[in-house]
Amino acid sequence: MNPLLMSLLLVVGLAVFGRTMVFKFRLLMALEPTDRADHLLERLKNMAIIAIGQKRLVGRKKEWASGVMHALIFWGFCVLILRSLTLYGEGFVHGFQLPFLGEEHLLGYLYVCLKDIMEGLVLVMVIYAIFRRAILKPSRMHNTREAYLVLCMIAVLMISDLLLDGARYNLIALHHNPGALDYFNNPSYGSEFLWTPVAVKAAALISGLGADGTKGVLTAMFWLHIITQLSFLNLLPLGKHFHVITALPNVFLKSLGYPHEKTKVLDLEDEAAWENESLGLNHIHQLNWKQGLDLYTCTECGRCKEVCPTYVTDKPLNLLDFNDSLKKELLATADNLIKRAQLAATIKVDGDPGQIEETRAAMAELTSQNTLVGDVILPDTLWACTTCRACEQVCPVTIEHVPRIIAMRQGQTLMAETYPKELNAAFKGLERNGNPWGIGYDKRADWAEGLGVKRMADDPDVDYLLWVGCAGSFDDRSKKVSVSLVKILQKANISFAILGVEEKCTGDFARRAGNEMMYQMMAQENIETLNTYKVKKIIAACPHCLNTLKHEYPQMGGHYEVIHHTQLIDGLIQSGKIKLNTKVQGSLTYHDPCYLGRYNEIYDAPRSILQSVSQQGLTELDRHGRESFCCGAGGGRMWMEETIGKRINRERAQEIAGQDVSTVAVGCPFCLTMIEDGMKEINKEEQIRTQDIAELVAKNML
Repeated sequence: MNPLLMSLLLVVGLAVFGRTMVFKFRLLMALEPTDRADHLLERLKNMAIIAIGQKRLVGRKKEWASGVMHALIFWGFCVLILRSLTLYGEGFVHGFQLPFLGEEHLLGYLYVCLKDIMEGLVLVMVIYAIFRRAILKPSRMHNTREAYLVLCMIAVLMISDLLLDGARYNLIALHHNPGALDYFNNPSYGSEFLWTPVAVKAAALISGLGADGTKGVLTAMFWLHIITQLSFLNLLPLGKHFHVITALPNVFLKSLGYPHEKTKVLDLEDEAAWENESLGLNHIHQLNWKQGLDLYTCTECGRCKEVCPTYVTDKPLNLLDFNDSLKKELLATADNLIKRAQLAATIKVDGDPGQIEETRAAMAELTSQNTLVGDVILPDTLWACTTCRACEQVCPVTIEHVPRIIAMRQGQTLMAETYPKELNAAFKGLERNGNPWGIGYDKRADWAEGLGVKRMADDPDVDYLLWVGCAGSFDDRSKKVSVSLVKILQKANISFAILGVEEKCTGDFARRAGNEMMYQMMAQENIETLNTYKVKKIIAACPHCLNTLKHEYPQMGGHYEVIHHTQLIDGLIQSGKIKLNTKVQGSLTYHDPCYLGRYNEIYDAPRSILQSVSQQGLTELDRHGRESFCCGAGGGRMWMEETIGKRINRERAQEIAGQDVSTVAVGCPFCLTMIEDGMKEINKEEQIRTQDIAELVAKNML
């Protein structure tokens, strides 16, 4: 017990830590605002399951061992916090104990036992972590001195506390407690050392020391633990291990109701926005504070790049480096960002125009001269992304990568006009004919000739609108899916109609490519048409159309109940409205579309259907469900050539071919095209058929 020394250490340690954290917080608050204060109970639940429960680490089969290792270290740290508070109190008051954790309470003994066992487990996990980094060397991980330093400091914290308890045990049990040390000894629960097997083992290691030597160990371990912990606390905000502090709030503040922050509906008529380059994301100050917190929280674990279809096919997009580059720009411009935000806060709408202009000029001087795309992130890196969200799905701290990428593309397309020129043909097709193929809009319903399909213009009194989509209307291969789906709906006596020539592209591809102007034009026209017909329910065979109609059109006044065709078909089968006879012969697998699975959580319906039509059952691919591998067409990549690295669809086709299946089922027109082309590229199109689920069902209906 040394109140003076403890006070000195706490004041210095906490003052330095507080100063660092105030600066970090001020930097976040200098960024753009965003609202993350809703649905507190749901946010607490997410934090409990994902952050505290370590769901994305322990729950990932591929890395179960390392996930358990990380979780045990984290949980051990959480348990140790109460012990550390006790030691701080001990520095001022002999025998200090936290409420309800003293010797008169069973809870106190249970905590002592849990703490002891967890310290032993954490120490073993630290040894495993060092072995894994130094010997196994997983390719996704960066081996840094900081990582080893942090692991060693964690080990010191565990060892020092175990030896402290071991020294206490020896002084009490072997040397008759010469310093009148406080310890638990309740008649009902016995001595605390009956509950601390690991500490007793540690005591055996120093049992040869005399009383004075043991006292020296106890004192040294006490102060070593305190100094190490305060040093560790101040080290955390300076590197990647800042996530130890920010992970819980970052998960708490994650997007709700949609996998990530939705793309903003930009005000394209705001002249000031065009003048100050605030459309999209062009400079670092345009990040919002949650995106800044994401950068703080990146653990640099490399899981994002390991599952990224672009990285594994040798494209330049490495999300670990992507985050790191943005974080370096954020920190390099931190002082100017804070000053800039302070100036912005002084501007009043009704203030002196001259003063406002002067303030804005000063703010412009403080704006980073680095453009995010070009100076910080290379264009090829930005445009490689397929927006598949595989990175976000595996991120243990729920970092949202895709919204930043789309916002940067908006800046490139709207402000800099430096998007890939190969997109021009698709953009012109949208502008002139309402579809990226550029085929005459008057041919949109030609596929339905002779099928007896109603048009909304003729009879809008139907239960469902069938949203055919551009692929289902113009692509020869996808037209067959549209025909199959119509046959199923007619067989089940579903009341439906199509828009025909009144339907236009939803604008999904334009928005992912950053062309918000084109997206809004498409969306406004479609919403006006849908609302004119008072459409309530929509069936979509394209996950991209589904996602846009369901989640993005509400931003512009279009509110509809949208379901994927596999959901409807599964319901028809389950209710007996569709009966199947012959089952598909040969082995069957399923490729999960990114915008159906990771964006809309539709995994079960397609599999339920395939189990109903397959004779041999469903063979899952190695990468399936939430960790499915992208076909390569999302994010506007359908309209861009892959000129760098291996083709993504070829990578997926080879994985499918390696499963020795005869049919691969899909639920997306883009996936249908990409997987079929991939099979042709590896000369497997005859052995492995690529079929939409609707086609398989239509062929097997009674």
